[in-house]
Amino acid sequence: MNSPRFIKIWGYMYHLHRRNFKVYPKRRLLPNSDNITNNSIHWVGHATAIINLDNKIIVTDPVTSLHLAQMKRLVLPSVDLRTLKIDYILISHGHMDHLDKGTMKKLDKNTKVICPKQFEKLLMSWGFRNIQPMLPGDEYHTDDGLVFKTYEANHDGKRYGFGKYSISNSYLIKGTEKSVFFAGDTAYTHNFDNIKSDVALMPVGCYKPVEYEDMHCSPIQSYSMFKQMNSKVMIPIHFRTFILAQDNDNDTLNTLKSIKDEKIKILSIGQTYKIE
Repeated sequence: MNSPRFIKIWGYMYHLHRRNFKVYPKRRLLPNSDNITNNSIHWVGHATAIINLDNKIIVTDPVTSLHLAQMKRLVLPSVDLRTLKIDYILISHGHMDHLDKGTMKKLDKNTKVICPKQFEKLLMSWGFRNIQPMLPGDEYHTDDGLVFKTYEANHDGKRYGFGKYSISNSYLIKGTEKSVFFAGDTAYTHNFDNIKSDVALMPVGCYKPVEYEDMHCSPIQSYSMFKQMNSKVMIPIHFRTFILAQDNDNDTLNTLKSIKDEKIKILSIGQTYKIE
């Protein structure tokens, strides 16, 4: 007999809090931090990456806070984003682990922010003045030669978990020679089929309990989406930073390694991948 939904939710939240409380006394890991070079990707943690294309700095879903509510950050951010000259901030959707007010408030308010259309007013209220709202299917051609194209992720991106459905964006970023696809957060979808890129940043965390697969993808599902794309390399993200669900990072890593595909490049937080 299936348990009522509220009992399942209570049990899930209990175990989530318990796992987080267990790591509170532990010291956060301090990652090494590779240099950020032209045409490279540096993983800061979770869904935050620094993409350097044509010597332009793009930061995805900036989250460097040490806590998200009661969830403790396990590994310190590899970079203080305030030390960078950021050209573009790329926001996939409004969830707290992708659009963090504390982090955003510390960044230069004149930086160009590319985001789903429904979050333009929120970002303006935080002081940002240079916002490019985008819907799936939109293209944005910058003055310095980059192109951002938007795809729809299979993920309800509304900020507070209630209200009408809110679209989440994924982005293909094209430079003069290299290109990067940033999925953000998504469940399994065919929306990315045949997208051509040199690197695809694909989420692999927050997929348990199984009900979470309505909005997130397992490592196998993430890899399946990658295989249906036309991308040379997959870099897994959206794990190893916070405990946000019931999946275990070691299990996720073992699953990724068991696929035995050299196209999967598993980075440590703080590592830089040179786009080939």
